[in-house]
Amino acid sequence: MAARPILTPLPAAQPDPAAEGSPARPGAARLQVVRAFLGTRVEGFRAAEGAMAAVEFALILPTLLLIMFASIQIVAYIDATRKVELVAHSISQMVSQAVPPKNTTVALVNATDVHFSYDSTLVLFPYAMKDAKRRGVAWWQTISINYAAIQFTAKNATCQSNTNTSSDLSACYDANVVWTSTGTHQPASGDNYRPCDTAQLPANDNAPPTRTTLPRSAFGPGSLVAIDVVFEFEPTFGSGFVPPVRIARSAYVQPRYASLVSYDTTNNDGIANKCTGY
Repeated sequence: MAARPILTPLPAAQPDPAAEGSPARPGAARLQVVRAFLGTRVEGFRAAEGAMAAVEFALILPTLLLIMFASIQIVAYIDATRKVELVAHSISQMVSQAVPPKNTTVALVNATDVHFSYDSTLVLFPYAMKDAKRRGVAWWQTISINYAAIQFTAKNATCQSNTNTSSDLSACYDANVVWTSTGTHQPASGDNYRPCDTAQLPANDNAPPTRTTLPRSAFGPGSLVAIDVVFEFEPTFGSGFVPPVRIARSAYVQPRYASLVSYDTTNNDGIANKCTGY
């Protein structure tokens, strides 16, 4: 049997790199151009986003500043309201605690007492000093604090014998001013002190305080000390657009140790005046 010749396989045909690469080069170049173009567009889009954010911030910033400054002024106004109430109640307590001389029921305060309690405002309400400096005036020109003692007189014997103080006694008593302050500064809106020879009329308890009225519930036997405080709150920001806001608070307190707190005119410097007949 004849032996078969061993056949050696021919090598497979190898692709020509030059022939294969020639059509691929233009596609790669186009891909690089597209990538570069997209990159440029993305960078431009990012820059556009930054510019839009800047425009939005510029539009919103004035509103944010307005809200911030308005909030600061509202807080300052609320604090001033509370301090004006504190001034009225604290001074009324100082005056109402005057002790009468031995074997008498009428206590006396003088000009020194009034000045001392008036000057306590700088401790109770230090904003008044700061506000006065900003306005370029004395501190006592920015706030009005007025003193008055009121005495109630029964209109008839029936009213005098009525011991039921829980009911409305405003129709049964006359309220007259015993003494009133006259030397304290009054606000530009008008006189705030309670004048002599002007009867005090009853008003609803929730009515705004005025110079000629008292709360209906305050009428009854005895007397009381009335302290009226008025402060013109002027905003720090936007004062040219927002008018001053009038804060008026009053305190009505019965004397603690006396039937009446009267005024001693000895060495009086004009800060208060005693009414005729008292």
